[in-house]
Formats: sequence, C-alpha cells, structure tokens
Amino acid sequence: MRALVTGMLGAGLLLVGCSASDVDGEASDGVALPSDAIIEYDFQDSSVPPQYHRSFVLTITEAESEIVVDSYGDVLADETVPTSPEVWRQLSDGYPELAGLSLSPTAEECTGGTSFDLTVIRPTETLLQMRADMCGGGNEDVDLMVTDWLAPARAQFPPMSDLAPEGE
Repeated sequence: MRALVTGMLGAGLLLVGCSASDVDGEASDGVALPSDAIIEYDFQDSSVPPQYHRSFVLTITEAESEIVVDSYGDVLADETVPTSPEVWRQLSDGYPELAGLSLSPTAEECTGGTSFDLTVIRPTETLLQMRADMCGGGNEDVDLMVTDWLAPARAQFPPMSDLAPEGE
C-alpha cells in the first residue's frame, strides 16, 4: 500500500503544489470522502533522544489502515488492519470540516516543536494537502481538530506505548 500511496502523492503534488503551513486544497466543497480516497497523516515528533522519539505515518483507505512508527528512520512498528466501516463513516462525515481550517505561521526561532502533513488523494486528484508546524503554541487548534478527526482510525491500533515503547 505504501508504494501506491507514494506514487499517487507524487502525482497529486504536481497537480496541487505544496506550500509550508497552508491549506493547498479544499475538502471537496463539503462533500464526504469518496470511496477511493487515501488519507495519509505523517506526524513528525520533536527532536528528542531516539529512545523517546516517535514519528509515525497513518495511511487509511476504505479497505485497510496502516501505521508505521519510526525513530529517526528506524522502523519500530508496522501494523495493518482492515478499516472498520464505522471508522470510514466517521472520517467521511468529519471530512468537510477540514476545508475551513486556517493555519498560522510558526515563529522561525521556535525549536523543539512537532509537525504533521495531511494529504487526502484520489487516483486522479489531490483533494487536500496540509502541513502544520506546532511550536510555541502555534496551530494547536488545527492539530487538535485533525487528531480528533483521525482518532477513530488511530484507535484501530494499540496505544503508542504498546506499539513502540519508549526506551527501545
């Protein structure tokens, strides 16, 4: 699934373009997720020692969900589960609200923050492309809305402390 998503993301970014800390696409004018949509959420943890660093990529389709957890490129966990129909319905129902999110720039002097990239694509188009940096309190509301939206999909997997315990 990762190769398919990577190829589609590359094609989609050519269509939409990319800019830091801004919403490049809109969530389909209030329309729910199409059944062929692919959601990819890439969370980058702050710069901390490797035994504590936990970045992850959560990829969701109507059929399956995958989470890959890493610490500075070392894969600590890679799990795939079928996507629950209820999870897909919740994601679809909440999707239109993402179009109105407004991101704020992060102060250049800010260090130690986290960031995420959220992409929603179809085979022929990019529906949503978002990148947000969270540092010094910036974009906390956007981060909360996105993580709340993704919570049903994330809940299909064990907690991070079980997937990739700290200290390993």
